Amino acid sequence: MRILAVLHPSARRVLENALTGDLRLTKAADPESVAAMLRDHACDALVFDPGLLGAEDFETVMSAVNESGVPMLIYTALGPLAARRIVEAVAHTAREMVLRGSDDMPELLRQKLTALVAPSAPAMLLSAVASHFRVFPEQLQTVSVGLFARATLPRWVRGIVKETGLPRRTVDRWMDRGGIFGASRLLDVVRFARVWEPLVENGMSPERVIKYCGYPRLRLFSAHSRRLTEVAPLELRDAYTRATFTAKLAQALLK
Repeated sequence: MRILAVLHPSARRVLENALTGDLRLTKAADPESVAAMLRDHACDALVFDPGLLGAEDFETVMSAVNESGVPMLIYTALGPLAARRIVEAVAHTAREMVLRGSDDMPELLRQKLTALVAPSAPAMLLSAVASHFRVFPEQLQTVSVGLFARATLPRWVRGIVKETGLPRRTVDRWMDRGGIFGASRLLDVVRFARVWEPLVENGMSPERVIKYCGYPRLRLFSAHSRRLTEVAPLELRDAYTRATFTAKLAQALLK
C-alpha cells in the first residue's frame, strides 16, 4: 500500500516506525502536488492532519480526496480547528481517525491503515452525524468529535460535560440545537457503535466485549442493545449489516 502523508515531521516519524510489510510512504512537496497525486491515483491512501494546512490548501486537498475517492486516515492532535475541519471532512464519507500523541500506538496505526477499505462502525456513524456538530461552540464540537476516536470513553456523561467546560444544561441545549437527543445519548450511541467489530465480526464473547467497550456490567450492555437497536446483542449479526447497524444508531441519536 502506497501511503501519502501530510503530517508534522514528528507525526510522520511515528507513522514511519509503525509501517511494516507492504505499507510504505510516498512523498509529496506541497498541497498542489498532493492533490495531483491523489487525482492521478499515485497513492492508495492518504494520512492527513487537517489542522496542518491553511484554509485554501485544506480545501485543495479535500477536493482532490473527494474527487479521487482515495481512502483517508485522519491523524491529528485534536483541537478546535482540527475538529471543525474533521466535521467537514467526514460529512459525506466515512474516515478513520487516530489521535496524535494519545492513542497512536504502532499497532493501532497499522490496524487503521489496513482497514481503510472498509471503514469501522464508529467512522461510519461519525460520517452520518457530523453535520449536526456544525452548530456547536468549538469546545463542545472538539469533545464530541473526539469521542469517535478515543481509545477510552468517559463512563458517565458528566465526564463529557466536564471536558467542555460548559454547564450540563448548556451542553444539552446545544445538542438540541444540533438535532441530537442530548449528551447522554451521544455517549451511549458512540460506545455501542464500538461493539460491532469485536462482537459481530470477530466473535468476541459479550463478557469480553463489555470490558473492551467500557460497560460496567452485562445487564447495561444488553439494555443499550435493545434500546438502540431493538434486538439483543447476540441477535445483531442476523438483524443488521455494518451499514444498517450504523444507520440504526444514527436514527437513535438524531431527532
